[in-house]
Amino acid sequence: MSKGSYYDILKVTPDASADVIASAYRTLMSKMKKHPDLGGDTEEAASINEAYETLSDPKRRKRYDATLSRRTKRKEKKPKYPKERRRIPRREVDAIVSFCVGHNQAWHAARVKDISVLGMRLQSHVPFKKGEHLVIAPSNLASNAFHGTVRWQRMFHPSTFERVYEAGIEFADQISDIDERLNS
Repeated sequence: MSKGSYYDILKVTPDASADVIASAYRTLMSKMKKHPDLGGDTEEAASINEAYETLSDPKRRKRYDATLSRRTKRKEKKPKYPKERRRIPRREVDAIVSFCVGHNQAWHAARVKDISVLGMRLQSHVPFKKGEHLVIAPSNLASNAFHGTVRWQRMFHPSTFERVYEAGIEFADQISDIDERLNS
């Protein structure tokens, strides 16, 4: 069974007349060779027949349109993707920083992918844990260091042999001069 509405299957608009629907049906089955006797797929032909039978009968079409309308309204209520949750837009950058976790004395390298005055996205070969407190020092200058907390983390493989960990960092305080600190 083909996916999509009957209108999509017949490649017509929902306000198409009965003549347009009949013409679309005939075109699909004969000229586009969707009929099984002309080399078309049996399941696809069954979908086209079902769509045509429903849309060519005014009573069945009215019931179908009402069902389709209810489905569309339900989909509109529930967005497929959540809205952007950032409080402020971020700017893409490509800078190297050092970080250490909490009071640990071991420093690691990371790449900053985007920033705002409220946070940044880091990538490193060292895994992050949600809720970890980080001290971040741009260009290894401790005088410009700032603090942040890992809000989200994930791992991805840019190649077969390399693991990269990524984290969203929320700064402890708003850092209005974050651009200058990264460029130092």
